[in-house]
Amino acid sequence: MSSKSLILITGANQGLGYYAAQQLAATGKYHILIGSRDINKANKAIESLAADSSVKVSASDFSPLEIDVNSDSSIHAAAKQVEEKYGKLDILLNNAGIAQAQEAASDGSGPSLREIYRSHYETNVFGAAVVTEAFLPLLRKGTSKRLAFTSSGLASLELAAKPDTLYSANNYPIYRSTKTALNMIMLGYALQLEKEGFVVSAADPGYCATNLNGNSGFKDPRDGAKELIKSCVGEKKDVHGVMVNDEGIVPW
Repeated sequence: MSSKSLILITGANQGLGYYAAQQLAATGKYHILIGSRDINKANKAIESLAADSSVKVSASDFSPLEIDVNSDSSIHAAAKQVEEKYGKLDILLNNAGIAQAQEAASDGSGPSLREIYRSHYETNVFGAAVVTEAFLPLLRKGTSKRLAFTSSGLASLELAAKPDTLYSANNYPIYRSTKTALNMIMLGYALQLEKEGFVVSAADPGYCATNLNGNSGFKDPRDGAKELIKSCVGEKKDVHGVMVNDEGIVPW
């Protein structure tokens, strides 16, 4: 394991993060920290990954890491654990995210509009920013110096301005605004850290069938995970400071 690059993927116990972990481990080059707010779910994910005969990986390719991106104390405890056990981190993929029902109940029986916005930003934006800052000292000690974010094509203002399309700004206004904000955070780190040798990128995996959307997506999450991997380990000239998908660079 010591010869392998160490990767932390938040929200890796299911969906896109799960399949990205699986595909990265299958190369034999990486040891994956399965980040999850519930350590039991991380352990179950590792059991499931090891039991999947379609991809050659073993339980030893993974380690569970309890990390709740909505909790600063959980984030800093996770960073301390990684520091004490490994002393560094090579690649960080900020993947954890939510996409809840976006309409506030008119009768006041459910969360308010402010609460819906706040919950999305807490996880999708603030969580990713705090995780990045907490692990940045360990990334600086790593050999790869890679930082990646799971974004969305819905974040694109250029695409959102096109009416009568899936990307129209009329659709999913709260969720997509968090990903637009996340792209700005990514770009800020890309410019700030480039002089230190970092490669920083965001990925648009496409509309994949995951728990995030009630499995309503039309794309296989295994294919979407490939874009996450591209942002983590792709050539700098192709991914640094941009959002990538299976067609190349996504317009802002």
